Amino acid sequence: MSAVTHPEVDEDEDEEAPGLWQSFGSALRLIVGWFSVAIGVLNLLVELDRADGQPDGAYVFFHFIVLVGGVLLVSLAWIGAKPGIAGYVAGAAVLVAGVVISAIPANDTVCCMKAFSERHGYPFTIAARDAGTRWHIDSQHLLADLLFWGYLGLVVLLTVALSRKVASREEEAG
Repeated sequence: MSAVTHPEVDEDEDEEAPGLWQSFGSALRLIVGWFSVAIGVLNLLVELDRADGQPDGAYVFFHFIVLVGGVLLVSLAWIGAKPGIAGYVAGAAVLVAGVVISAIPANDTVCCMKAFSERHGYPFTIAARDAGTRWHIDSQHLLADLLFWGYLGLVVLLTVALSRKVASREEEAG
């Protein structure tokens, strides 16, 4: 309804409803967020209740970040952060640098592709090989690593956005 075509409508209440794509984006964000929360909580509980030895630190940290990332996705509209170009650059830098830098050194994590002598990637092995053989890239672990580093990038993005918000409030007050 519009105040222009219906004079009885108050102009303050004359807001446009979100478009289809904005609604789709919000719904997808909420679905992924709640799914991440559920997976994070369940896998943390299972790993911390492990009967055979100590929990794998990388696995626990991965699911903690998935839980935090899911909570942030669900509460993104409430946070109302506007990261600006600096926030987007910082978040993207964490994502790209995290995947690339974590894939450089060889690791000896408990999880993933134990059959190979040389393994790379954190928290999950994404590239592995035996001496003198071709590299094996695991697409599922690569997606999990992208999710992990993407959520860490989201944490950085929101940190930049909230610090900008606090700084702008201090400028207005001061």
